[in-house]
Amino acid sequence: MTWKDSYYGWLIELIPSSEGYAFKCWIPDKQIGISNYHVYPTLCQAMRAARKRAKLESASLALMRFLNESYNNSYLSSQEHIALAISISDFTTSVSKPKIRRFLDFADE
Repeated sequence: MTWKDSYYGWLIELIPSSEGYAFKCWIPDKQIGISNYHVYPTLCQAMRAARKRAKLESASLALMRFLNESYNNSYLSSQEHIALAISISDFTTSVSKPKIRRFLDFADE
């Protein structure tokens, strides 16, 4: 059975599997959906990851809207607009990847 929640305007769905839980997030009535396709061992970890991703995507979308408005109002050059959009996209992509830590990594802390 799936579990659903609403967070920052995103609908979060947690999908159980034999290994744990995965998440899907989407904005109702929009064509925007996200998932990192990672399976988390617990429901709590999957929900935490989904909420983090929803906040990240909300911030990214807001920044992109601001960039587009700034470009359309001639506050940014084409090169500035492209460079900033790529930077936001690269940051969002890198931060949204699940951090996999090996058991041995904890021994170093």
